[in-house]
Amino acid sequence: MRRSLRLRLQLWHALILLAVIAGFGSLLYVQSRRAKLDEIDAELLASARVLEGVLRAFPGPGRGLGPRGDRDGRRPPPPFRGRGDGPVQGDERPPPPPFGPPPRRPPGGMGLAGLRLPSSILARYAEPGREPYFAVWMPGGEILHAEPNPPDAPIDPSVGPNQESHVRQRGPRRELTLMGPGRTRILVGRPIGRELAELDRLGIRLILSGLGVLSVGLAGGWWLSTRAVRPIRAMSGTLAGITASKLSNRLNLRQADSELEDLGAIVNQMLERLEHAFDQQVRFTADASHELRTPLAVILTHTELALARPRNAAEYREALNTCARAATRMKSLVDDLLLLARADAGRLELKRAAVDLAVIARDSVHLLAALATQKDVRLILTGESVEVDGDPDRLARLATNLIANAIQYNAPGGTVTVTTGAAGGQAVLDVADTGVGLTTVEIPLLFERFYRVDAARSRDSGGSGLGLAICKSIIEAHGGTITVASELGKGSTFTARLPRRPNPGARSAVG
Repeated sequence: MRRSLRLRLQLWHALILLAVIAGFGSLLYVQSRRAKLDEIDAELLASARVLEGVLRAFPGPGRGLGPRGDRDGRRPPPPFRGRGDGPVQGDERPPPPPFGPPPRRPPGGMGLAGLRLPSSILARYAEPGREPYFAVWMPGGEILHAEPNPPDAPIDPSVGPNQESHVRQRGPRRELTLMGPGRTRILVGRPIGRELAELDRLGIRLILSGLGVLSVGLAGGWWLSTRAVRPIRAMSGTLAGITASKLSNRLNLRQADSELEDLGAIVNQMLERLEHAFDQQVRFTADASHELRTPLAVILTHTELALARPRNAAEYREALNTCARAATRMKSLVDDLLLLARADAGRLELKRAAVDLAVIARDSVHLLAALATQKDVRLILTGESVEVDGDPDRLARLATNLIANAIQYNAPGGTVTVTTGAAGGQAVLDVADTGVGLTTVEIPLLFERFYRVDAARSRDSGGSGLGLAICKSIIEAHGGTITVASELGKGSTFTARLPRRPNPGARSAVG
């Protein structure tokens, strides 16, 4: 199943937007509800304080109500005595009984009529269904006074000696219980249905507003995601039009965003590498065909001549020798191409062993001594022994190709210096000549297959143009590198670096 980047962007945008809207709306609703209930609780507490003040000044039967049921904490009055000269039987009035339900209107003072809610609260909520109410309970649970009487609000057992007040909500009613003087309990409440309805309407408005914002945000997110993927679609169209015959097309990055610009730059670099590799492959195929055509033409020509008329044994033998030399050249070329193909595929087989690079260089110098004498070139071998972990045959071909190349394209009377040693934890093989040198344009192309410098590396010299390419493949298969430094008119130096074998044995210097 195909996954859509545009759809995923839209889904993530929708989820984030929904979370933000829901969080903001919920926070706003919770804060509004809390503020409204805090306001109601403050009104209820103020009303309860008023009732508490009235209770503290309430003239009970012979005393006022203090915190412990006495006269505001004061001592009781002295006993009553008559007007006679001596004490009268029963002259000491017994203390009043414990505080119980007083009469509705006791003699003296304003009595229970003073237990009323503030007129401002009563006037504010005078509408039917919104009237506030209160009740006062004695410590034993008896009703001291309530409006309306009897109250339909049960006593709140949550308020005790260690808790001054407590707020509860019973359905659409909000009630506050306060500990009054003498361990009385004062409950003040009122219906809050209208406020709850307003909060419900606020919640509905927030939901509808959130849905509207979400719809607008989703439409905007879809438009933004469309614009975001438009450059990708343009890149896809450009890449779809690139074929083997149209590898020169590149992505247009002039108006691309920075992220897509980086991606487009990488794609363009990849296309350049592909175009270069494709062109190189085309040239490689053409050069290989040309190289193989020459020995095939020689074989075919001499075979036709030999068969054109009867010939003696010497003539047949000469024709066969010519064909054999051409076939040998063709086989060598095919072997080189096969080696390069295996190296490109990462399947170049290496029979690794402990190899002394100085011994490899010495054997190659001895092998090419006759060619150096023929070209009037002097060979110099110097340096010290250094061991590597590699394929002896492959490394011998590496050294032979480098030394033969230096001899072939050196000036008469010149020298080729072969040096082995160690530097920076690597084994180094240097092959320096005193030939014509190379230009800065020729150096980067030197290791390409079938490349020849026109002035000095023509096919007339007998090379196929694959020697240095093979050297590079061998050195890279061993995990090493090869470089060239050259100065026009003074000569060139090829340097091959290979990983040095760990803990090599001590060897003597090469003479």
